[in-house]
Amino acid sequence: MDKQRIFLLTYSAIFLVIMAETASAGSGKSDRELAHHLLTKAGTSRGLCSLLGCEDGTLALELVRGSRFFLYVQDSRPAVVAAAQKTLDVDGLYGTRVLVERKPLDSLAFADNTVDLVLAQLGSKSAGRGTGAPHKLKDLSLKQILRVLRPGGKAIIGTVKGAEQQLTQKQLSQWIYKHRTENTSFKLGQDAFGKWVEITKPQPKGTDSWSHWEHGPDNNPVSTDAVIKAPYRSQWLGGPLYTAMPAITTAAGGRIFTALGHIAHHRREESWLNTLLARNGYNGTFLWSRKLPDGYLVHRSAFIATEDCFYMIESDGCLRLDPETGREIDRISIPEIEGEWKYIALQDGVLYVLTGTVKDSSETTIVRSKHSHWSWGELSPGYYQAKVPWGFGTTLAAYDIKRKKVLWQHSEDKQLDSRALVIGGDKIFFYCPGAHTGCLDGLSGQVIWRNKNPEVIHLIEEPGRGLKSTPGFRTTCYCLYTPEVIFFQAQTRMNVVAISSRDGKLLWTRKKTTNNPNMLYVNGKLIVGIGPGGSTLVLEPLTGETVKDLGFTKRSCARLTATPDSFFCRGWPEGLTRYDRNAKIVLFNGALRPACNDGVIAANGLLYIGPWLCDCNLSLMGTSGLCSAGDFRVAEQDPVSQRLEVSKESSSVAPFPKIIEEDWPTYRGDNSRSACSAATVPADPKSLWTYRASASYRPSAPASAGELVFLCGDDGKVRAIDGNTGNLKWSFVTAGPIAQPPTVWKGRAYVGSGDGVVYCLEAATGRLLWRFRVAPVERRIMTYDRLCSAWPVESGVLVQDGVAYAAAGIIDYDGTYVYALDAKTGKPIWGNTTSGHLDKLLRKGVSAQGVLTIAGNRLWMPGGNVISPACYNLQDGKCLSRAVGNGSPRANRGEEIGVLMEDYLIFGGRLRYSGLRNYVNPGIFSAAKIGRDGVGKAMHIGFGKIAPAWSSETFVMADGPRSLPVCVDSAALIDHLEKAGPSDLRRQVRHAGTLKRRWTAKDLADSDAVTFVVAKNTIITVLEKQRPRSLSSIWTLVGLDPKTGKVVWTKKLPSATLPGDILVDRLGRIIVVYEDGSVSCFG
Repeated sequence: MDKQRIFLLTYSAIFLVIMAETASAGSGKSDRELAHHLLTKAGTSRGLCSLLGCEDGTLALELVRGSRFFLYVQDSRPAVVAAAQKTLDVDGLYGTRVLVERKPLDSLAFADNTVDLVLAQLGSKSAGRGTGAPHKLKDLSLKQILRVLRPGGKAIIGTVKGAEQQLTQKQLSQWIYKHRTENTSFKLGQDAFGKWVEITKPQPKGTDSWSHWEHGPDNNPVSTDAVIKAPYRSQWLGGPLYTAMPAITTAAGGRIFTALGHIAHHRREESWLNTLLARNGYNGTFLWSRKLPDGYLVHRSAFIATEDCFYMIESDGCLRLDPETGREIDRISIPEIEGEWKYIALQDGVLYVLTGTVKDSSETTIVRSKHSHWSWGELSPGYYQAKVPWGFGTTLAAYDIKRKKVLWQHSEDKQLDSRALVIGGDKIFFYCPGAHTGCLDGLSGQVIWRNKNPEVIHLIEEPGRGLKSTPGFRTTCYCLYTPEVIFFQAQTRMNVVAISSRDGKLLWTRKKTTNNPNMLYVNGKLIVGIGPGGSTLVLEPLTGETVKDLGFTKRSCARLTATPDSFFCRGWPEGLTRYDRNAKIVLFNGALRPACNDGVIAANGLLYIGPWLCDCNLSLMGTSGLCSAGDFRVAEQDPVSQRLEVSKESSSVAPFPKIIEEDWPTYRGDNSRSACSAATVPADPKSLWTYRASASYRPSAPASAGELVFLCGDDGKVRAIDGNTGNLKWSFVTAGPIAQPPTVWKGRAYVGSGDGVVYCLEAATGRLLWRFRVAPVERRIMTYDRLCSAWPVESGVLVQDGVAYAAAGIIDYDGTYVYALDAKTGKPIWGNTTSGHLDKLLRKGVSAQGVLTIAGNRLWMPGGNVISPACYNLQDGKCLSRAVGNGSPRANRGEEIGVLMEDYLIFGGRLRYSGLRNYVNPGIFSAAKIGRDGVGKAMHIGFGKIAPAWSSETFVMADGPRSLPVCVDSAALIDHLEKAGPSDLRRQVRHAGTLKRRWTAKDLADSDAVTFVVAKNTIITVLEKQRPRSLSSIWTLVGLDPKTGKVVWTKKLPSATLPGDILVDRLGRIIVVYEDGSVSCFG
């Protein structure tokens, strides 16, 4: 993830609607002044903003430049939209900070409770600005505004002074009264710029916060949030994709705060070491970040989130931060007590503090592992000491926040363990290891009882024997408050111990079966995983007797948490386990998993899941915000008439060269995705030209046809570059990021965009011929720092025999939509709308997580980690894939797929939503023969995310980072696949003694090959090599002899490329696309 980029996408508390002409229309104010005024009036300049009506785009530009908003602009007038797109396509803003789209103003495309600020520019048209009739008040829908407005936000509707068509306060109030919903408050006002009405959306009833590391001071990780109910769908997706560990999340006031720890196992996590991140809980946009002190232990009660303030321990005090901006409000210090603060908790306006004079250990740990996983032997040193070096103190104090006064303080001779501090019933319960347990009156600080019973101490401390699972994080909380019983159970310790909250006497004890269960208190019962194999039991708190075995097991250290209708934990073999508390059934979702320390957190009416740092077999990485799916059904969709738009003269296409065998007209060159070119590469290619975009962006792989080079990017643009000169021939803007290059067919270029739409463009000019929305309805969400449809078309478009195929979606439980369209007209031939929910109860099936290919009269697509590859009947679109099973991961999740020798699939590689750089080795490539119902024999041919390249004779691959490229005969690979027994199929090709290699590229030692192309006379690769004593790399374009693997020529490259970002055009010229979107040509 681009760390600088994410801080452009931040948080706002206001939803704003302005019904006005541009400020210069009679008001004497400039667009810049109006933008500044509106931002000042809103009281914030961060978040997701929608501008309804845009004129020439000048006000939109000033809003973007004067804020940190991601701005979405919509207008119903085509000429206005075109003008605004041109105005806003400056300084790299388009696609990264702003998008423009033609839509009516009464239909807002956003998910519910998502947008922070909306501006509506209505009224009289300025002289010389815009085209067509101006928008009016009746063009807006207050119902839509309130739907997309996040809880607690505002709408400010008004008209600028001097506008030709003035809105009166009477008109505004009548409109509000006519359309407002229950509990919607508003007020009218006037200032130097115009007349306004402010509308506030109420907070929904029943939401909860997650104010402390264990939800509340009672250490019971159970949310009372009644708004979030199963089933779920995506509200937003965001980074970081991988996180330093440990990590703890708190949430309140529509925001979430994640503290990332002091251990980085891989290079990709290092930038997040010792970092506090704050983001908008409703759309995932980032608010602010703050570096924590080096080696800061986040895995403790060091943070408290409230609606108005964020508290964090800093050395011998506590900082209070503005939760929206991160600005320091003040610092709480208590001169009466000495030492470092170890623990804080807030209850009823009183801050409770534990301090100690012995400083905690500071242990920032960088591992630089080359493996995709991490080891319990590679934590920071303190985790392996007999006594962890964090969180012990001797003095407790209570501080009144409002009066800024110490209420009481209490000291013990022995150290208190902050992991076992718990507050409930106006009492504080504590444990001094090896000495005693105790209880203080929370109001006075007086000792209520101490229990020095050595049996209790022994039972709490008894080392675990024969316990299953991982050792877990020894910094984990191990004490739970309930009204009558205080419970102890620590990581790697043997027992669950129950003592009376009234006097500390031992009530009962039971042996654990795993190292790291955690405890919940729900409906008067104790929930803890101490059944056979760690099965989750319901126990009577006073006696410890088993009431029920719930039939699911918490895996590893990820915390068991709860909402009113669910229990959540990490599942077996991987993913999310949800126990439905109403239906009493266990459900699995292998798409994502609870974070290592947080588990699943419910707050703000949403679920928050992630992030984590490993490459477990999941379909999503980073953090997911989930909302209730409500009554949405995946088969529901807008009619085709609302989704297909055909331009005038779409059947007439400008002349374009006929596609020949030497062209590269689609992703990886052909529909088989072979990365093979029939063109001949020069014996010693020379640098011919370089194209540089006006601003950097993340590019797609390229395509080439005729004399044009095509590529797209996450800025939503399609670019056509002259292959002879490197000059930009034309560009076309969409309303979402684009993952795959265009496919060129019969003078047309087909593009799938993150806005959920397939575009058919005239290849010679970029003119729009038609577009079809594959997404079933309009629903925009923030997806990894970009505004996208909840169903982006990231499969690209495959065209064969006059039919264009495309798939839309992110993850199966949100729905997957696969369509076959007439390539000339855009009319649907068939559509499959149900393959995402092959199991309707689990809401599991196929995810659209890769490119498309065709073989065996079927359409094939990487489908995530449950069903992959998925296949569809070419004639009617019926999904022919096998059953979902229980929803757990069982498939190769990689995004690549291709066809070898017509009857064999090559698939796997990088997870679609994961890091691009080739740091570690999480992917697997497989080869399989196509069977009647899917794939038959499958063989593991190598690790890594770098796709092989092949022809009918040659197959080139690399077995992950730092491995030497290997070439085998394609026929030999197929022969081995046909003859190998089941045990051989499970082995890697490199270990297969019967498979003869043609060569191994030993000349490329100490380098990483990041892409391959098999040309007619040369095998081309790009190499990354670490500079000596430096974190930077040297990048080189290399040509290899296809018979020997020897280096024939090398060309130094100026910067990094991404996997798959090279091609060979019809003239044998090599096109290289760099990480920043620039392009070089060698020939």
